[in-house]
Amino acid sequence: MNLHRLAANARQPRLATACVLLLTIAGCATAPATTTPRTTGEVVTPPTASSPAQPPTVVQPPLLPEPEPKAPVAVEYPKTLAAAGAAAPVLALARQAEQSRAAGQHEAALGQWQRALRIEPRNAFLWHEIASTHLSLQHAGQAESSAQKSTSLARGNLWLEAENWRLIASARRLALDTPGAEAALARAASLSPGIAASAP
Repeated sequence: MNLHRLAANARQPRLATACVLLLTIAGCATAPATTTPRTTGEVVTPPTASSPAQPPTVVQPPLLPEPEPKAPVAVEYPKTLAAAGAAAPVLALARQAEQSRAAGQHEAALGQWQRALRIEPRNAFLWHEIASTHLSLQHAGQAESSAQKSTSLARGNLWLEAENWRLIASARRLALDTPGAEAALARAASLSPGIAASAP
């Protein structure tokens, strides 16, 4: 009887130890594994709600007073062969042509102007004088074409251009082209504000 008690008493600590071991193993098996999140050293900032974009502020420039209209500046243009710097032989022929024209010898004057033109073929004043002489001879077409040539060589001389358009108006009237003559006169008038009123 005593032996059986001793044996039972000896088994109880073993059973208790076995139970503790079983409970420990079971606890390890069922306990959820906890993991520690890795950190990389970066600070994560939670996103913030962005505010709606504001429209750009438009700054209106100050209103400036309108500039006062300025009158066109009149320029003193050369009005003669001499003022335009013609060569001495051209001026000599020009004097002969003017004398012939004054005497009513327009054919002779035309020949003298054409001789001067052979010396200075791009002289706009000579082309104008030839146009004027053609007009005196009632050559309407030749007068207009010579005046047009003079205008193309005038190099911005508004005085000479206006004179050419007046001559063209006369040539067109001679050719019974009234609308064309009026258009030529209007063109001459449009050039007048930039021309000085002084004598040549």
